[in-house]
Amino acid sequence: MKKLTNLKTQPNLQESRLKENLELLDQIRSDAVNDIESLTEDFLHMTLVAESVQRNYRALLAENQLLKGTLLSIIDECGCWQGNRCDRCWKLLKILASANPEEKPDAARKYRAILTQLRNLE
Repeated sequence: MKKLTNLKTQPNLQESRLKENLELLDQIRSDAVNDIESLTEDFLHMTLVAESVQRNYRALLAENQLLKGTLLSIIDECGCWQGNRCDRCWKLLKILASANPEEKPDAARKYRAILTQLRNLE
């Protein structure tokens, strides 16, 4: 029987660098897929938030329209005449016509007073 000698071969540096590069590319691709999945989840969450904001804004607009209609009906049902409005109706008309809500520092108080008057009418 022949004796076989174990020859120690030198590792091929070029081959090992190529393998390392392939492993590194696989890791990068895997990280990219994970990042895309994470972005997808973030976009889905942002979509849900945007839809929620949209629903809330629509509800707010509907409530504002209801309040505007209520205020206009108060003015219409008042005993004063168009062109000769009482102070209360004139104030309500100014508030409704105002484009700048900051001009009404006590709007919440007036709103509560109007709601109280409406409740007392019922």
